[in-house]
Amino acid sequence: MAHKPLKLVCIGGGTGLSALLSGIRRYSHVNQSELPIVDMDRLAAIVSVSDDGGSTGRLIDEFDVLPPGDVRKLLVSLSEADELVASLFEYRFSGNGDLGGHTVGNILLTALIDQNDGSFPKAILAASKLLSVRGRIIPASLQGNVLCAELTDGEIIRGQSSIPARQNRELIRRIFIEPRQNGDQTEDSEPVDCVANADAVEAISNSDVIIVGPGSLYTSIMPNLAYGQIAEAVCRSNAVKIYVCNIMSQPGETDGYSVSDHIRAIQSHVDILLDYVVVNDGLAPENVIQNYVQKQLLNQFSRIQVYVDEGASMVEERFGKAIGSMANLTKNISQISEEILQMADPSRVQVLYDSETDDLQEAMVIKADIIREMMVVENGAELNVIRHNPQRLATTLFDMLRDHFKF
Repeated sequence: MAHKPLKLVCIGGGTGLSALLSGIRRYSHVNQSELPIVDMDRLAAIVSVSDDGGSTGRLIDEFDVLPPGDVRKLLVSLSEADELVASLFEYRFSGNGDLGGHTVGNILLTALIDQNDGSFPKAILAASKLLSVRGRIIPASLQGNVLCAELTDGEIIRGQSSIPARQNRELIRRIFIEPRQNGDQTEDSEPVDCVANADAVEAISNSDVIIVGPGSLYTSIMPNLAYGQIAEAVCRSNAVKIYVCNIMSQPGETDGYSVSDHIRAIQSHVDILLDYVVVNDGLAPENVIQNYVQKQLLNQFSRIQVYVDEGASMVEERFGKAIGSMANLTKNISQISEEILQMADPSRVQVLYDSETDDLQEAMVIKADIIREMMVVENGAELNVIRHNPQRLATTLFDMLRDHFKF
């Protein structure tokens, strides 16, 4: 029996959403003989615009544009163009000059924004035509913003790249958005509310299926849901709602998080009732897990060294006035020591579903081996990491949708 292809909305950012879209695009090619499950031309990817690091951060500072980095990744993931063109878009310049660290795609998007009188949507549309993209890439907002995290002790961390790198390792209580300041603003300026892109709200309202994730929980997924208009549209929608859970914990964001912890964090920001939760049940190679543990331990020891140096400086300069501050340093070091003991357990690095402890409420759990091992370059060093396998993830999702809608 013929069916109407589904209107799919994917919400996220970074490498996680890129992997999902890449898998969906490839699945649609491999299974061309089948009746299409998803309407690729009406597929919408809603992407966060809070990135402030690396090449993207430099372009924001110099040209006052919205972050091009995550959009670039999604353009390549949905590209039907020749592989050479797509790979050129991802080419990153080396060296320490002005171009060092920039990708061709980021620079091209910035140029297209300038050519289109500052319009990011028009720049994305032009790049989509260049790369023969099927589907729409929609920024969550058309305003420059700063991603903020309030910790459980009340401290506010500002800036996406600062959140996972923060010294204070208190848990994140909530994520919120503030407008990015520009040179024209003064202390007397009226505060500006951060509003969502109307196109993103419309896409959610007209969708048949909403997929949240995968991606960094607090710095890729939550920045989208922090907009009240997007959160309300998701809650009001009658679409099937799916959450694709992360496969590895992330230092500074989800240290030791279970599947339930991920869901509770989302639901503390958005009153969303999930229909399905997709979790990985494939075990990562032991040597890769040990690499993750080692990296997290090194991060923690580096933080201890910062506190030790700070304490030594206090003692040297003003011992009499430093007693209160030293107590705080001791508390921080003790907290890190406890985290180190927990991280030494490899089971706390990979996120796996536990039927005895994880409470998914009314959501149905979908378990599948959806991981792959791959090599990435980080700070000039090659690292073996675990990522979502695009093909396996897409196949799992499409099998689930086929069963749900009785295709």
